[in-house]
Amino acid sequence: MGRDERPPKNLIIRNVRKDELEKLVPLYVEAYRGLEEYAERGHDNVVDYLEWLYYTCPEGFFAAEVNGEIVGFLACNPRWRGPNDHPTCEIHEIVVSPKWQRRGIGRRLMETALALGERRGCPTATLWVGVGNERARKWYEKFGFEVVGSWGRWLRMRKALRSHEPVKSGHDE
Repeated sequence: MGRDERPPKNLIIRNVRKDELEKLVPLYVEAYRGLEEYAERGHDNVVDYLEWLYYTCPEGFFAAEVNGEIVGFLACNPRWRGPNDHPTCEIHEIVVSPKWQRRGIGRRLMETALALGERRGCPTATLWVGVGNERARKWYEKFGFEVVGSWGRWLRMRKALRSHEPVKSGHDE
């Protein structure tokens, strides 16, 4: 089956419920196949991580659902504080099932997160991506994220959310 960049007509983006966290574990594991060095390992660790994401900001934990099946999720926090106490909308995690990639689902999840950050008054959105995860880095760059620093095996990326407020370049986030 060919892949279409347009999201499925029956795609719903909604908040994740606490009782759905366990259902996200296989999706997380599947999406990190081949990128395990950047993932939580072991069922219990993945559950703990997903619970941390949920309790940190349930408002920013979104599910992408098609025909009642969760095919992706994104966790962000528009109340995050970076270095020097700079406010940012931190994108903690984005996962789309490999079977559903390249159909616009990740784009819709990211647009939802960025819109939340803008509604909450965040001047930037930030995230970490694995140095070796070139495909994800290039995808983030399509959204306007730029590499602003690194730490070990991670790259720090940032994007201005308000065009009237310039973002300083440098390695302060």
